Amino acid sequence: MSWFKERNEEVNSEVASLKENVRILEERILAMNAEKENSLVKEMANASFAINWDSMKAFSVERMREGAVTKTIIGYILEEPVVVSEDNVTTKDVVREWTLYCSIETHEKLVAEFNEWKKGKKK
Repeated sequence: MSWFKERNEEVNSEVASLKENVRILEERILAMNAEKENSLVKEMANASFAINWDSMKAFSVERMREGAVTKTIIGYILEEPVVVSEDNVTTKDVVREWTLYCSIETHEKLVAEFNEWKKGKKK
C-alpha cells in the first residue's frame, strides 16, 4: 500500500508542477497578445486617410469608447437600391457608420474638416 501512496504523491506533485507551467505559459501568451494589440492600435492610430465628404454624405463625427478602445464614428447616408426592374431603380437612404481607430488629435482634425465642409455646403 505504501508504494501506491508514494506513487500517488509523485503524480500529484507532477500534476501541480505541470499546472504551474501552464499558468506561466498562459500569462506569457496574454502578455504577448497585449503587446501585439497595443502595437496594432498605435499603428492604426497613426495611419492617415482621406475623406471625400461630398461623396460620403456624412452627417456626424463622433468619438466613442468600446471596452478599452476608443474610436471615431462617421455617420453617413448611403443610397441603396430597394426595387430594381428593367427600366426603373428605386433607392432608399440608409444610415451607415464608418469606424476609424485613430488618436484624439486625428479625431479633432476630422471634426474641424467636417465642420468646414458643412460651412461650405450651407453657402
